[in-house]
Amino acid sequence: MLKSHELFINSSECELLSAAVHGSENRCKKDGEKMRIESIGTVISYYQKKYGLSLEQVCDGICSLSTLSRLEEGSRCADSLTSSLLLERIGKQVCQFELLLNDADYELWLARESILKHMQHNEYEQARQEIACYRKRKKISYGIHEQFCLCQEVLILQAEWKERKEKYHIQAEICETAMTALQLTKPAFVTEHQWKSGLYTTAETELILALVQYGGYQKTDIEVEYILSDLFHHLEYYDTDRRRQSLGNQLLMELIRLAQSLQDQDKVLAYIDKGINYVAQSREIAGLDRLRFLRAQALLMLYGTDARKDGVKKQEIQEECLMAYSICSVFGDWQQMHKIEQFCEEELEWQITKLGM
Repeated sequence: MLKSHELFINSSECELLSAAVHGSENRCKKDGEKMRIESIGTVISYYQKKYGLSLEQVCDGICSLSTLSRLEEGSRCADSLTSSLLLERIGKQVCQFELLLNDADYELWLARESILKHMQHNEYEQARQEIACYRKRKKISYGIHEQFCLCQEVLILQAEWKERKEKYHIQAEICETAMTALQLTKPAFVTEHQWKSGLYTTAETELILALVQYGGYQKTDIEVEYILSDLFHHLEYYDTDRRRQSLGNQLLMELIRLAQSLQDQDKVLAYIDKGINYVAQSREIAGLDRLRFLRAQALLMLYGTDARKDGVKKQEIQEECLMAYSICSVFGDWQQMHKIEQFCEEELEWQITKLGM
């Protein structure tokens, strides 16, 4: 059984959190941006007070107020999934944790890890079988454990959606499953304005994205933009860099799509620039080619007919295409390279393959 939490937090916060932890068993050990700490309740209490959050905001839909209060007092009264979700609500990730209540909780954790491993390797049939076994286990609360199962089923359905020619029925199933899962911890989300300034776990964010992407959230584009912007604000304000990078770009790509549908090129460019900045802060360049090409297309829409006549504006678009094209060549994305070539020839009357302007 694992003996400590390993949390990803800002290194400058480690000393402050160390001061908030009492007793030799609860001392922090700084390791870059990682910190080990024995009491998860101390972590939750520290950030809840730091951010000025109410107990209700942190635990709503995950556990009762009394359970969270006991956790903050140092009691081991919640299983590992509950503890993990509470930390995600305040933007902190768990790499390892020891708050496994007993052998039964440890077995559930192992079962979840096995399901996630099958999902990672696209072994969806094995994942489905293990999800069915997970549901049959005794002594698991319906809410968050069922949400975990439904989230994996949404991901499986999304993978199947990409493979099928007839997409309508599976798209409806994705939306229905995602909404059922979301309402287990966010029952008031569909009510107007109930989403505003909320706290979200990774699963809740991904479920909302699925509903938006597959048409399961029947709101206007402007209303959806407000919701996604609120989710993005939550990531920026509360979350560690790791979760920001994994979910932030997904949210930004959806915000770009919405701005495009509203034909607001200034907003499109603003979201693209924010996405480029996100990638620049990460250790990977995956996705940068798409953002650079989107920026070229947005600039063309913004400049209109002047893009061909004005040498400076045309060069700006060409430079974006060159950056996108170069990144694609590194990754060997020949299909995207062909799209960029076609765009340059048709819209700019320029052959990018000559790499000259």
